[in-house]
Amino acid sequence: MTVDNKIENDLYVRLINYAFKKADAVMFVSRKDGFTRKDITRLDKTIFDTKQLLKSSFLKSRNGSYWVFMKVGYAHLGIGKDPDGFQQLFEVLFYETSDEVKEYLLTNRNLYNWLNPKYPEDLAFFKDGYCWLYSVAHEEICEIYCENKEEYEYLRSIGIEFSEKEFVPTTKEDLYFEIYK
Repeated sequence: MTVDNKIENDLYVRLINYAFKKADAVMFVSRKDGFTRKDITRLDKTIFDTKQLLKSSFLKSRNGSYWVFMKVGYAHLGIGKDPDGFQQLFEVLFYETSDEVKEYLLTNRNLYNWLNPKYPEDLAFFKDGYCWLYSVAHEEICEIYCENKEEYEYLRSIGIEFSEKEFVPTTKEDLYFEIYK
Protein backbone atom coordinates (compact mmCIF):
# COMPACT_ATOMS: atom_id res chain seq x y z
CA MET A 1 0.00 0.00 0.00
CA THR A 2 1.41 3.37 -1.00
CA VAL A 3 2.15 5.90 1.72
CA ASP A 4 0.99 9.42 0.84
CA ASN A 5 2.47 11.53 3.62
CA LYS A 6 5.98 12.34 4.77
CA ILE A 7 7.27 9.97 7.44
CA GLU A 8 9.18 12.30 9.73
CA ASN A 9 9.62 13.37 13.35
CA ASP A 10 7.14 11.68 15.75
CA LEU A 11 5.46 9.70 12.95
CA TYR A 12 8.84 8.34 11.92
CA VAL A 13 9.54 7.25 15.51
CA ARG A 14 6.13 5.56 15.78
CA LEU A 15 6.67 3.72 12.49
CA ILE A 16 10.19 2.59 13.47
CA ASN A 17 8.88 1.34 16.84
CA TYR A 18 6.15 -0.64 15.09
CA ALA A 19 8.57 -1.97 12.45
CA PHE A 20 10.84 -3.33 15.17
CA LYS A 21 7.93 -5.25 16.65
CA LYS A 22 6.93 -6.59 13.23
CA ALA A 23 10.12 -7.20 11.27
CA ASP A 24 13.19 -9.36 11.82
CA ALA A 25 15.59 -7.60 9.45
CA VAL A 26 16.47 -4.15 8.11
CA MET A 27 18.04 -3.54 4.72
CA PHE A 28 19.77 -0.51 3.27
CA VAL A 29 22.02 0.22 0.34
CA SER A 30 25.34 1.87 -0.36
CA ARG A 31 25.41 3.03 -3.96
CA LYS A 32 28.36 4.76 -5.56
CA ASP A 33 26.97 5.48 -9.01
CA GLY A 34 26.65 9.12 -10.00
CA PHE A 35 28.63 10.55 -7.09
CA THR A 36 31.71 12.75 -7.03
CA ARG A 37 34.99 11.36 -5.66
CA LYS A 38 34.46 13.53 -2.54
CA ASP A 39 30.96 12.10 -2.00
CA ILE A 40 32.22 8.53 -2.50
CA THR A 41 34.94 9.12 0.10
CA ARG A 42 32.29 10.43 2.50
CA LEU A 43 30.00 7.49 1.71
CA ASP A 44 32.83 4.99 2.27
CA LYS A 45 33.38 6.50 5.72
CA THR A 46 29.62 6.46 6.45
CA ILE A 47 29.34 2.80 5.49
CA PHE A 48 32.51 1.83 7.37
CA ASP A 49 31.24 3.61 10.51
CA THR A 50 27.78 2.04 10.13
CA LYS A 51 29.24 -1.44 9.75
CA GLN A 52 31.39 -0.95 12.85
CA LEU A 53 28.48 0.41 14.87
CA LEU A 54 26.10 -2.39 13.86
CA LYS A 55 28.53 -5.31 13.49
CA SER A 56 26.91 -7.45 16.19
CA SER A 57 23.59 -7.29 14.29
CA PHE A 58 25.04 -8.00 10.82
CA LEU A 59 23.24 -10.67 8.79
CA LYS A 60 24.52 -10.38 5.23
CA SER A 61 25.78 -8.11 2.49
CA ARG A 62 25.92 -8.58 -1.23
CA ASN A 63 26.92 -6.58 -4.25
CA GLY A 64 24.49 -6.00 -7.07
CA SER A 65 22.41 -3.32 -8.71
CA TYR A 66 19.07 -4.77 -7.61
CA TRP A 67 17.11 -4.64 -4.38
CA VAL A 68 13.49 -4.35 -3.34
CA PHE A 69 12.24 -1.70 -5.75
CA MET A 70 15.32 -0.95 -7.77
CA LYS A 71 17.06 -2.44 -10.76
CA VAL A 72 19.84 -0.07 -11.74
CA GLY A 73 21.95 -0.26 -14.86
CA TYR A 74 22.46 0.67 -18.46
CA ALA A 75 21.49 -2.83 -19.60
CA HIS A 76 18.27 -2.66 -17.57
CA LEU A 77 17.41 0.67 -19.17
CA GLY A 78 18.19 -0.68 -22.63
CA ILE A 79 20.90 1.90 -23.36
CA GLY A 80 23.92 -0.32 -23.54
CA LYS A 81 26.05 -2.70 -21.53
CA ASP A 82 26.85 -2.13 -17.86
CA PRO A 83 30.49 -1.08 -17.51
CA ASP A 84 32.97 -3.52 -15.97
CA GLY A 85 32.70 -3.48 -12.19
CA PHE A 86 29.27 -1.83 -12.24
CA GLN A 87 27.73 -4.37 -9.83
CA GLN A 88 30.47 -3.53 -7.30
CA LEU A 89 29.16 0.04 -7.03
CA PHE A 90 26.20 -1.24 -4.97
CA GLU A 91 26.33 -2.96 -1.60
CA VAL A 92 23.07 -4.21 -0.11
CA LEU A 93 23.30 -4.67 3.67
CA PHE A 94 21.03 -6.66 5.99
CA TYR A 95 20.89 -6.38 9.78
CA GLU A 96 18.73 -8.05 12.36
CA THR A 97 16.25 -5.82 14.17
CA SER A 98 18.19 -5.21 17.38
CA ASP A 99 18.30 -2.39 19.91
CA GLU A 100 21.53 -1.07 18.37
CA VAL A 101 20.02 -0.96 14.88
CA LYS A 102 16.88 0.73 16.20
CA GLU A 103 18.96 3.33 18.02
CA TYR A 104 20.90 3.98 14.80
CA LEU A 105 17.73 4.35 12.74
CA LEU A 106 16.37 6.83 15.27
CA THR A 107 19.36 9.14 14.75
CA ASN A 108 17.59 10.20 11.56
CA ARG A 109 14.01 11.46 11.95
CA ASN A 110 12.88 11.35 8.34
CA LEU A 111 12.38 8.24 6.19
CA TYR A 112 13.28 10.21 3.08
CA ASN A 113 16.57 11.48 4.52
CA TRP A 114 18.14 8.02 4.14
CA LEU A 115 20.30 9.21 1.26
CA ASN A 116 23.92 8.62 0.29
CA PRO A 117 26.46 9.93 1.10
CA LYS A 118 25.32 10.99 4.59
CA TYR A 119 23.39 7.76 5.25
CA PRO A 120 22.88 4.42 3.54
CA GLU A 121 19.76 4.65 1.40
CA ASP A 122 16.51 2.88 0.57
CA LEU A 123 15.62 1.66 4.05
CA ALA A 124 13.49 -1.50 4.03
CA PHE A 125 12.13 -3.93 6.62
CA PHE A 126 11.71 -7.68 6.19
CA LYS A 127 9.80 -10.38 8.01
CA ASP A 128 10.70 -14.02 7.37
CA GLY A 129 12.46 -13.05 4.14
CA TYR A 130 9.55 -11.03 2.72
CA CYS A 131 9.77 -7.28 2.37
CA TRP A 132 7.17 -5.63 4.61
CA LEU A 133 8.15 -1.98 4.01
CA TYR A 134 10.45 -0.42 1.46
CA SER A 135 11.40 3.14 0.70
CA VAL A 136 13.14 4.97 -2.13
CA ALA A 137 14.30 8.12 -0.40
CA HIS A 138 15.26 10.23 -3.41
CA GLU A 139 11.83 9.58 -4.96
CA GLU A 140 9.99 9.92 -1.62
CA ILE A 141 8.33 6.54 -2.17
CA CYS A 142 7.24 4.22 0.60
CA GLU A 143 5.20 1.03 0.30
CA ILE A 144 3.93 -1.01 3.24
CA TYR A 145 2.45 -4.46 2.76
CA CYS A 146 -0.24 -4.70 5.43
CA GLU A 147 -1.00 -8.29 6.34
CA ASN A 148 -4.62 -7.59 7.24
CA LYS A 149 -7.19 -4.87 7.76
CA GLU A 150 -6.29 -4.53 11.45
CA GLU A 151 -2.68 -3.69 10.59
CA TYR A 152 -3.84 -1.21 7.94
CA GLU A 153 -6.13 0.48 10.47
CA TYR A 154 -3.42 0.50 13.13
CA LEU A 155 -0.94 2.18 10.80
CA ARG A 156 -3.57 4.76 9.87
CA SER A 157 -4.23 5.37 13.59
CA ILE A 158 -0.57 6.28 14.17
CA GLY A 159 -0.66 8.80 11.30
CA ILE A 160 0.21 6.89 8.12
CA GLU A 161 -1.86 8.09 5.16
CA PHE A 162 -2.29 5.58 2.35
CA SER A 163 -3.29 6.26 -1.25
CA GLU A 164 -5.64 3.31 -0.92
CA LYS A 165 -8.60 4.49 1.17
CA GLU A 166 -9.39 0.95 2.27
CA PHE A 167 -7.39 -2.19 2.90
CA VAL A 168 -6.25 -4.01 -0.24
CA PRO A 169 -4.67 -7.43 0.45
CA THR A 170 -1.34 -8.38 -1.11
CA THR A 171 -0.36 -11.99 -1.57
CA LYS A 172 3.10 -13.19 -0.52
CA GLU A 173 3.79 -14.19 -4.11
CA ASP A 174 3.73 -10.48 -4.99
CA LEU A 175 6.32 -9.51 -2.38
CA TYR A 176 10.06 -9.19 -2.80
CA PHE A 177 11.84 -12.09 -1.09
CA GLU A 178 15.48 -12.38 -0.02
CA ILE A 179 17.29 -14.95 2.08
CA TYR A 180 19.34 -13.22 4.76
CA LYS A 181 19.64 -15.76 7.57
